[in-house]
Amino acid sequence: MGTTKARSLSYILVAYCAVIAIASLYPFSGWTAPTGLKDHFLTAPWPRYITRNDISTNLLAYLPFGYLLAVRLFRPGRRAIPILLACLAGGLMSLAMESLQAWLPGRVASNLDIFLNSLGALIGGLLALHHARWLRTWRNLQHWRVDWFLPHGVATLGLWLLLLWGLTQFALVPQPGVGWLELHLRPIDMPPDRFQQLNLPWFFAMFLEISALGAFAACLLRPGRYASAIFLLTLSAFALKLLVAAVMLKLRVLGGILSLETLAAFVLALWLLLLPSVSRHRQAVAFTLLTVIVLGRLWWVPSPLWPSGSLLNLIGLARHLAALWPWLALAYLVERIVGAARIQRLLLDRRRGRG
Repeated sequence: MGTTKARSLSYILVAYCAVIAIASLYPFSGWTAPTGLKDHFLTAPWPRYITRNDISTNLLAYLPFGYLLAVRLFRPGRRAIPILLACLAGGLMSLAMESLQAWLPGRVASNLDIFLNSLGALIGGLLALHHARWLRTWRNLQHWRVDWFLPHGVATLGLWLLLLWGLTQFALVPQPGVGWLELHLRPIDMPPDRFQQLNLPWFFAMFLEISALGAFAACLLRPGRYASAIFLLTLSAFALKLLVAAVMLKLRVLGGILSLETLAAFVLALWLLLLPSVSRHRQAVAFTLLTVIVLGRLWWVPSPLWPSGSLLNLIGLARHLAALWPWLALAYLVERIVGAARIQRLLLDRRRGRG
């Protein structure tokens, strides 16, 4: 690894450690000497109730740390040592953070968190074994991005917003319903037996989200890529929702994703997006749908810009990002529309000047 790359990677690693420290020790107030069980959190029994949200948050928080450290420490012929060091460093850092949390009344020091953080760092170190393959995959994605999407300066921010939408799926509810709808849980083998049992708010929220997402993504496409890209996007969005639900929920309650309401919303959204009139006016459709989502949230959701949930766990962070995403996407489209109008005005002025 070159000196410049190594230095850049070190800076990124230090910055990520700072992020972990901030998330672990927030709100940095109320420091008191630990008493009672907090003195013995290392030897205390594991929590009686362990949620998948806690497991996922702790694993994913230290996975990038282990990956970055293993890549930074990599030496040819020494594949195991960087992985072990990454796991050890992750465990020591987690131990330090949990020990400091014992001094914060609002935080709970846990030996389970140390185990999960260390495991996350170990998984990150193991993934770093395939760093060269990940780089090749990234280059292939860049080629695909050039073939399918508008040039760099036009569509890059929009593509980052699409990736951000993927993170919002850990909220487990459609974006229009974040802070309003409860998680729609219906066992897979128990479909509704009458119309009154259908969860219509969930259906409309899911339909609005997928339709707005598809129309927004269509604004980033090169000419001639519309139908295949929309079909692929719809399948990918459904697969992502199913994957996130499988990770965060028990398998017997995946009805929120496999329910009749969700499937119907996806099918109807795909039909709408494939209409020729929608394809021709994709930007106007995206703007309209995102505006409907924003206005609907302002009308129905008690706290449309700041939903409940802690920013320090995966579901809480995803809920806040989901509340913010429609505004960001709408702002991006407004900037695109204003920029296009400005360019047309300049071209018109130049033609008049030549005339």
